[in-house]
Amino acid sequence: MIRLRTLVLVVFLSTLTVSARFPYTVVAQTNFQNITSYTVTGAANFTAPGSESFWRSIPWTAIPLAASVSPGGGHTSELLVKSANDGFEIYVLFRWNDTQGPSYASDTEVYRASNGSLVPLNPGATANVKQLFYNSTYFYPDRAAMLWFIGNSSSRQQSPVMQLGSNGAITGGAADIWHWQSNPTDNSKTDAGFPGGYTDPAGKPSYPSDNLSFAEDDYTNTTGFFVTAGSFGNSSNLAPNANPFVVLAGTQYSSTNKTWTVEMTRSFTTDAPTFRVQLSSNSNYFVAFAVWQGKLGESSHFKSVSQWYELTISNQSPKSSSVPQPATGVTPLLAVVVAVGAFLVGVVVGSVLLSYRKDPRRPVP
Repeated sequence: MIRLRTLVLVVFLSTLTVSARFPYTVVAQTNFQNITSYTVTGAANFTAPGSESFWRSIPWTAIPLAASVSPGGGHTSELLVKSANDGFEIYVLFRWNDTQGPSYASDTEVYRASNGSLVPLNPGATANVKQLFYNSTYFYPDRAAMLWFIGNSSSRQQSPVMQLGSNGAITGGAADIWHWQSNPTDNSKTDAGFPGGYTDPAGKPSYPSDNLSFAEDDYTNTTGFFVTAGSFGNSSNLAPNANPFVVLAGTQYSSTNKTWTVEMTRSFTTDAPTFRVQLSSNSNYFVAFAVWQGKLGESSHFKSVSQWYELTISNQSPKSSSVPQPATGVTPLLAVVVAVGAFLVGVVVGSVLLSYRKDPRRPVP
């Protein structure tokens, strides 16, 4: 059975132009906390992310998060991140608290209008809506995303600017976005959209190898927001014949610790290089992060966000074999300043993801 589901694609940016709603002075970010991706030997364990032995020698970076929009966003105060590489692939490990438990729902984003009715969210409404509707039976998927800034060298430190309510265009540079969602890209059998995938240019179902979880791969620049690869029914994308599953993921929710652990992996180089960040050893990249807690009504532009970090892909091994403590990133006070004027925000866009559910009448691909 084929089920069409509107997928909220995430548009990231780092500085929101200040309007009358935010009567604060915004100071441009000039310092960037470093995250080092150390060289290791080993491979990702998609069934038990974070259990690989090489992670034990790499410290966490504790990244403060702040609300993109209040009161609807901001339910995750901190994200732990660490990274490794083998010279050909990069691994990025994320961990955050989610006391509500995992959400595999995928309800349509709606908000309560002034007359009390529930209205579907659209890009224009993101300028004014402060909170989505949710309750114990109606909520949204959990999500985590990572943005890689790929603007030219002259604009790398110039944060792209966008107004809430726009179509997703940014005023400077471009970015590659890796966006994991508990439904449909997690590909857990508890995900109502299992197995998640796309269609190829011929209209045939397309899935990641072994139905692995993956991260949506998207692109944004000064002209708008785009799906990089993978067909979405009648919607367009930038590289129809490119591999839509370049970012694979291993995920696990711990009911004991009430935490999500997500490990994203991708090769240094890929197809569609115009729209995807191309990585190499001994290089630095600007990155940023966001987390959504679906059971608390976070989706679309309602989330918890970071400011920019500088990620170094090193050819050096970790310095210690001991288990280190998390390294503190930006101070909570600075994160609050970021929440006022240097958000990562998102908009709803009208793309449709073809999610193919299991049907007992047909074999699983």
